[in-house]
Amino acid sequence: MTKTIPLAEAKKSLSAIIKDVDEKFDRFAITKNGVNKAVILSSDELDGLLETLNILSCREEREAIGRAKKQVRSGQTVSLKDVKSKYGFK
Repeated sequence: MTKTIPLAEAKKSLSAIIKDVDEKFDRFAITKNGVNKAVILSSDELDGLLETLNILSCREEREAIGRAKKQVRSGQTVSLKDVKSKYGFK
C-alpha cells in the first residue's frame, strides 16, 4: 500500500518510515507543495521490480511466459507430487 505524506512529515519520521518499508513493505510517496516528488520503497521490492522489468524487456522471456500461460490454461501441467515421484523426492 502506498501512503502519501508531505516532505516535512517524512523528514520528522524517516526512521519510522524506513521501518515500515522494511518490515511491512509499505511504500511512501513524498510530496512537496502537494506534488509527488519521490517514492520510498524497500530495496527488496526495488530489486524485484527491476528484475521484472529486465525479464519483460526480453522478447524471448515474454514469449516463454506466454507459452507457459497457454499450457496452464489448456491443462498441460504436472503436479508437484508427480515431479517429486519422478526425481525421488519425498
